[in-house]
Amino acid sequence: MSAIQRQTEDEDAFWRKLVLPQEDRMRLGIPWQGGYRWFRSPNVVCLEQWRRKKAQGARLQRKER
Repeated sequence: MSAIQRQTEDEDAFWRKLVLPQEDRMRLGIPWQGGYRWFRSPNVVCLEQWRRKKAQGARLQRKER
């Protein structure tokens, strides 16, 4: 695992301690106003996270060439 992947996972773990999951926020009636969000369901991936990981993967592939 690269240092960038570890840092990203550490940051995600930190924010998950501070921010309610999106499913709970919806039940409480708290609208998403931008910023960090996460989903408790394992089959749901936040688009921002998917795009960030996809971009990191593309950068890593370019470096390997």
